[in-house]
Amino acid sequence: MPRRTDGWKNLFIAASIALLLGFVSISPSSAQNDQDKKTKQEERKKPDLGTKPPQGKDFKIGVSVDLVVVHTTVTDKNGKFVSGLKKDTFRIHENGIAQNIQYFSQEDVPISLGIVIDTSGSMRSKFDSVTRAALSFIRAGNPDDEEFLIGFNDEVELLEDYTNDIDLITDSLNNTVVSGGTALWDAIYLSVQKAQSGSKPKKALVVISDGEDKDSYYKLDEMVAKVQESDVQIYSIGFLSPEPDQGLFGRWVKSEPEKARAALQKISEESGARAYFPKDVTEIHDIVAQIAYELRNQYSIAYTSSNPAKDGTWRRIKVALEPPPAEGMKVRYRAGYFSK
Repeated sequence: MPRRTDGWKNLFIAASIALLLGFVSISPSSAQNDQDKKTKQEERKKPDLGTKPPQGKDFKIGVSVDLVVVHTTVTDKNGKFVSGLKKDTFRIHENGIAQNIQYFSQEDVPISLGIVIDTSGSMRSKFDSVTRAALSFIRAGNPDDEEFLIGFNDEVELLEDYTNDIDLITDSLNNTVVSGGTALWDAIYLSVQKAQSGSKPKKALVVISDGEDKDSYYKLDEMVAKVQESDVQIYSIGFLSPEPDQGLFGRWVKSEPEKARAALQKISEESGARAYFPKDVTEIHDIVAQIAYELRNQYSIAYTSSNPAKDGTWRRIKVALEPPPAEGMKVRYRAGYFSK
């Protein structure tokens, strides 16, 4: 009579053979799918808008190009902008080392500004409101600002190059076709690149989207690195789906809207700007008014680093108020820069 353990041994052997046969039968198909995805990624053309500098009158702050300029926003406990602070109120550190502030102002300086609008099919019901808000935002800016307009769906397109003619931007928006997918990371990456080519002393983007990235060539970490190495402030306005109730295990598994929200929050904070997540499209008009006011009333602080090495390392910046600010007061600025 065979031992009982022989039955378990035979069962284990049979299961192993079945698993092996199953693996052999599905492996070619699985490998082919992986190869198809890789080939599709390789075949996709690297997106590029070009970085031709704008023509026209330049406006420069009269300081050394070696200065590190930090545009700084101070708000009270209600989120209202705090103006009228003096140079002696600010303290700035780089990698924990105090720096000597060499330039300080609270002036309305011209901006190289990019309006970056999601033109995917899901934006169709919001597009008219977004267009009106974008044009109001431009009208509220400095007359010497220069703006460019980018639209993106599954591809990124420069709809209008640098201009201060609002009629050109209006015509471009009116002739925009709303359809397709969402290449959000590509749009931000290329818009940062475009803003850096601007001639004005301050650079900023306003990015408006309602979807999670699905079609980008650039990966999220590549896009974030591009933001970190620039001096471009990125204001994000995300009309994202409500966060689902995922129950007990939701804390470990993020939904796509949560991932998109976290990404927009990160790049805005890294650049010293702010991310907004309105529940209704009608809120966008108040939001762009807040952004326009902030950009025209920020503090500009500049210093020459006490570490002169151009070694490409990341230098973390900290700006603080002294004496300590009132309860609820916040100071917002870019996280740092790469020394090059």
